[in-house]
Amino acid sequence: MKTERHGASALRRLRRPGPRTGRVAALLLASALGLLPVQGARADSTQEWPLAGFPEPSGLVYHAGRRTLFVVGDEGDVGEVSLDGRLLRSVHLGGDLESITFNPTSGLLYVAREGAEVVLELAPDDLTVRRRFAIDRSFQGNPDFLKRGGDGIEGLAFVPDATLPAGGSLWAVNQYDPPVLVQLDVPPPAPAATAAKAKPGGSWQDARILRAVAVDAAPLSDLAWDAARGHFLVVSALWKRVSVLDAEGRLLGSVHIPGFLPEGVVVLPDGRVVIAQDSGGLLAWRPDGDPFAAIGGAEAPAAAPSASPRTEGTVPARGRGPDAAAPAPPAGGRP
Repeated sequence: MKTERHGASALRRLRRPGPRTGRVAALLLASALGLLPVQGARADSTQEWPLAGFPEPSGLVYHAGRRTLFVVGDEGDVGEVSLDGRLLRSVHLGGDLESITFNPTSGLLYVAREGAEVVLELAPDDLTVRRRFAIDRSFQGNPDFLKRGGDGIEGLAFVPDATLPAGGSLWAVNQYDPPVLVQLDVPPPAPAATAAKAKPGGSWQDARILRAVAVDAAPLSDLAWDAARGHFLVVSALWKRVSVLDAEGRLLGSVHIPGFLPEGVVVLPDGRVVIAQDSGGLLAWRPDGDPFAAIGGAEAPAAAPSASPRTEGTVPARGRGPDAAAPAPPAGGRP
């Protein structure tokens, strides 16, 4: 049919290198035409949270210490949201903010700013910037491993590990060019007394890539860590689904999710899944059962991925969709 041909063309344009606006337009077209593979999406019970005055939510995280959500938006806003969907406060930091995560040990928040490829460390009490990390785009001798041009860092996840000085490790996904899961070398937070003396706007530090694993579900939209099972959750707004990866980055399966342009997900302690919709607002989804329980088995949580500095190579992607089998990462070595 004519509609199908136009939709397929839009998807092909989305996969090609080019201006970000073109890809977004193609994504919107495909979604509007109903051509995205959403069969099997479990829309058992959903509730819209409009978040009036907070445009284009792109990522969110549940802060266990405050029992609230923190959300970021494409227009540069950071907000705190109650578990019944009320926007409690917000600040404008500027830039294209794509994802947010938090360190359970320190309580600090980490925000991804796409384009400049910067990670901001925020204090949750007042949302002030404590430190800024410029992501080093180079990896294994390639100075432009993360290509420039706007389709950059889209997701962040903090993986707790009590044996590490920072209390865990910071991971990210790159949207495109290439679509990869990367581990970042971020120094531990400074003591509170030292942080209090820091200059306004936060100090600058570098964050280099320690490890990279290809993810075959591009374009990638967000990243979360499922601590209950020891899995990564990688969101693709285009495919309207979450790819579930084990702690080493291997694909275990995928779950269709409801919502329009779902850019981020977080699983709440009560079982609800809250989805950030780039089209506006949040969506609280209460599925009939745990949508992630059958993926990877119901055994005890897997160990967190090793955060020791490793220069592991990128896995060549195979297949052409989020359900394609992902090969295991190479063994890699220690420097």
